[in-house]
Order: sequence, then C-alpha cells, then structure tokens
Amino acid sequence: MAGNAGAFILANSTDYDITGIYTAAPDSADWGNNLIKGKHLGPKQSCTLSADAVSDKFDLLIVSRDGKKQEYHEYPKGVKQITLKAGGESFFIAK
Repeated sequence: MAGNAGAFILANSTDYDITGIYTAAPDSADWGNNLIKGKHLGPKQSCTLSADAVSDKFDLLIVSRDGKKQEYHEYPKGVKQITLKAGGESFFIAK
C-alpha cells in the first residue's frame, strides 16, 4: 500500500540534538532522505514532518549531532504525534 504517512509532530524528549530524521517501511533498508537536512531539533523541541509510507507502518532512524544512530519502530500511518525518549523508547498518539 503506497501513500503518504501524513503530517505528524515529532517531539524530542531526549537530551541530545537531532540532526537527521529518516523514515522507511519496517521491512526496508532504504532510509531515504533526511527530513530535516541542514537543520537540527534540540532537546525539548518539536517539529512537524511529513513522510512517505509504502506500508501501513513506518520506522524512524534518528541521528544525533555526535553521529549516534537510534532506530524507532513500527508507527502506524496517520499517527498524530511521536515523542522520542532516550534509549530507543518512544510513545505516539494516533489520530
């Protein structure tokens, strides 16, 4: 099922700056383009993103300013808000 995951709010409740946000289908190794290229999302900040989805769920790859990567898995297409926490933990609010 191809389509757009829609706009959603991504809230950074970690203690690090995020410089890369990527999305992919859960079974894909292709993360696509950085959704915030040239910008950053600091601790306690949020932004509105829109991501293409090729399935009913999508994953996030988050890259911090120091180059560390963290994956967050299986958000439903149409999610309203995702809040990232440290250690790969998160929660989301569905529409």
